[in-house]
Amino acid sequence: MELYQLRTFAAVARAGHLTRAAEGLHISQPAVSAHIKALEEALGVVLFTRSARGMSLTREGRALLPRAEQMLALAAEMEQSARAMRLELCGELRVGLHTDAEFLRGLPLLDVLRQRHPKLEVHLRQSMSGAITDDVRERRLDCGFVYGSEPPEGELAAARICTTELCVVGPPDWKRRLAQVGWEELKAEPWVWFTESCPYRPILTRRLGGPPARVVAVTDYEGTLKSLVTSGAGLSLMRRDEAKRHEACGEVCLWDGPGEPLDVFLLYRRDRDADPAIRAVLSALREVWGLAESAAC
Repeated sequence: MELYQLRTFAAVARAGHLTRAAEGLHISQPAVSAHIKALEEALGVVLFTRSARGMSLTREGRALLPRAEQMLALAAEMEQSARAMRLELCGELRVGLHTDAEFLRGLPLLDVLRQRHPKLEVHLRQSMSGAITDDVRERRLDCGFVYGSEPPEGELAAARICTTELCVVGPPDWKRRLAQVGWEELKAEPWVWFTESCPYRPILTRRLGGPPARVVAVTDYEGTLKSLVTSGAGLSLMRRDEAKRHEACGEVCLWDGPGEPLDVFLLYRRDRDADPAIRAVLSALREVWGLAESAAC
């Protein structure tokens, strides 16, 4: 019985599907099947029942899953302890970015980490807030920046970085069309909408009193969003600092109504609070952003 088999067991149990588990683990579906088969043979029990709808835990699988998760947590704790014993931080640090590195002060952050920990190799992965949250929870990322209306609870901890402001933007020739209109009129316009995991979506749904009358596209990638708005597809939300830059270039126009505040957090697992790599990132963040010592939630 190997740790990678237990990781695959836990991933399939959570996903309920071989393909989704394989995508989350970044391995092939045949490899996932092989891991499960080998673990079942090693344990002498069947862990899943397979059907057209996916994978369901058997009675034995449900009983053994908590034990597998405990073993994985202990292995992670041992790895953290070993890292803490090193005189110098080294290895990989996987950080998720939910928006542009310039806004997140990514270059100054990397400079501080390089100066303090030259052997620490920082890997930056561009993704979405929802995906980053899942990846941090499942240990595929060590930490990650996300948007959020409030700090997370349970196994995730967070450091609040800043509060940004979202505003409504439209195609550049819609300035008169958007003048002196309210949320009710905006709801009737076509919108570039957001995926369910995007934090923009509940904010805008609350403001509009429900989904808009017409959705022309759905995305949570900022580059696609801006391109669609610029091309005349419809309205959307954008960070005000970003929207002003695009407005100055004649790419969008800003609705003159009120903006919506949205916090930016750095997420990490609460059980890694003492991990030297996480402490190094938090220390660098405090320096770059001027955060208080008690920035973690």
